[in-house]
Amino acid sequence: MWPTATRLPSLNQAQHIERAIAVLDVALARDDAVAELRRAATHDDLTGLLNRAAFHHRWAGSPDPQTALLYVDLDGFKPINDAIGHQAGDAVLVEVADRMRSAVRPHDDVVRLGGDEFAVVCPGAGVDEAQVIAERLVGAVSAPVVLADGSTVAVSASVGVTSAGTSLDDLVARADAALYEAKRTGGGRVVVAS
Repeated sequence: MWPTATRLPSLNQAQHIERAIAVLDVALARDDAVAELRRAATHDDLTGLLNRAAFHHRWAGSPDPQTALLYVDLDGFKPINDAIGHQAGDAVLVEVADRMRSAVRPHDDVVRLGGDEFAVVCPGAGVDEAQVIAERLVGAVSAPVVLADGSTVAVSASVGVTSAGTSLDDLVARADAALYEAKRTGGGRVVVAS
């Protein structure tokens, strides 16, 4: 059987097709813009991690007793910003964020709360498993960071760990107290809330 000849659309049909394509382009651009706005509202611009607003929104309800919270603060970060500059500090934060993502389980949420403060939410992790994750995280962060100019800087992480809180505020308060104890006792370590 011979193929049939393709008929070209009329001028009117071609105009309708062009309008339909233009409407689709606008709709797709709108969807992309909405998706970008949603991402900007829930993610840190610098590191791509979840931000404080997403942390509070996602975990605002009563936490599952099998959810652990790690509060993380970098040791020795302020001198990097002061001595080398904020561009170097930003590079360190990006590298630390990448290391933290690779040190946790795939379903854990790593959050940049602000500055050099982070949180990791570990669903389904009891305090023992969370402590193992926290120790792995401390090890990953403590390797020297190589900057764009080839120089290296050292940072470490102090981590406070807790689980089985009655609310997000309770978990945060307990993890923050454990973090403070980790920093007070020299930094670069994990302290589990009692």
